[in-house]
Amino acid sequence: MRDTAGRLNRTWLAIIGLLVLLLGVAGLLLASGAAATVTESLNAGFTPTQPTDTAVPTGLRDVFAADAAPLILAVLAVLVGILALLWLLAQVPRRHGARTFRLRTDDGAAGYTRCEPEVLAEAVENHVQRLPGVTGANALLRGSATETDLNINVRVDDRTDLQDLLHRIHTDVAADLETALETPLRKLAVLITVGNRQRNDKTAVL
Repeated sequence: MRDTAGRLNRTWLAIIGLLVLLLGVAGLLLASGAAATVTESLNAGFTPTQPTDTAVPTGLRDVFAADAAPLILAVLAVLVGILALLWLLAQVPRRHGARTFRLRTDDGAAGYTRCEPEVLAEAVENHVQRLPGVTGANALLRGSATETDLNINVRVDDRTDLQDLLHRIHTDVAADLETALETPLRKLAVLITVGNRQRNDKTAVL
């Protein structure tokens, strides 16, 4: 199970949509001449462009005619390109696995026991693979030792009792991991694939 940039996309799309909406409203106000009425009612202290004025004011043309204008536009283009590239790279799904866990010692002494999440994930996979009907399993731990998320991808045959399998994962597999961590899991997610072949009509996500 991998994370995607869904939240990031929604945030940036909302920001871009809001900016485009504001620009559209401003364009309508300027084109209709209502912008002057709005600025006068607000005592803004300036007079906006009228519909009869030229599309590009003289002052703005002078800015683009300066010698430094091409350099400024090039820098802006590079910045926009970098932002676009970063946004594109953010679309690559990532596992975001947990870092090394620091578990408290059982003897009451001050200190911690360092444990790699991959070791616990392998133990979970071995436990799940021993359950009836399971043909394969992959586990991923996220978070920290005190707030752990467990994601399990389970492959089963088409005769497996899914309700019994989910019950065993919750009551046995997850419980054993919570005992090892000495803390309840923050979240448990199970992805079940029915059948060995990846076909849409034999795949169930629970």
